[in-house]
Amino acid sequence: MTKYQVEEIEGDTVVSSGIVVENDPMKAAEVTAGQRVSPRALQHHCFRVVDEEHAAVYEYSFVGPDGRPDPAEWMKLSDLGQPTLGHIHQGAAPDEQDNFYTCQICGQPVDMRDLRQVMWHEQPRHEHLKLEVVKDS
Repeated sequence: MTKYQVEEIEGDTVVSSGIVVENDPMKAAEVTAGQRVSPRALQHHCFRVVDEEHAAVYEYSFVGPDGRPDPAEWMKLSDLGQPTLGHIHQGAAPDEQDNFYTCQICGQPVDMRDLRQVMWHEQPRHEHLKLEVVKDS
């Protein structure tokens, strides 16, 4: 198995990057794409696979339309699943305001104790996330 650096590219912008360990570069691109790919033929959206050990670069694109769900359609916190809450490892509990930061992209306050919110605001392009109020029964 070989370790590949796989980048997802739209136009001239790298939108994601990661390491994939697979048998061949096309399989590494398919793991990242979540569907079949073929060698790139001038598509705007592609996957660059770098094999540093063999000094080789490969480019692939989707065989058909992008079948992955579009996160831009997920606009409510509940669309992202159940909360994944963090907890304190050491020290005293922080002040409530220490649990939030302001997203540099959309300006919305982000509760760092909720991994769903943090991951949403890590996307390079995103809208405000609609927070729902949970009512006790």
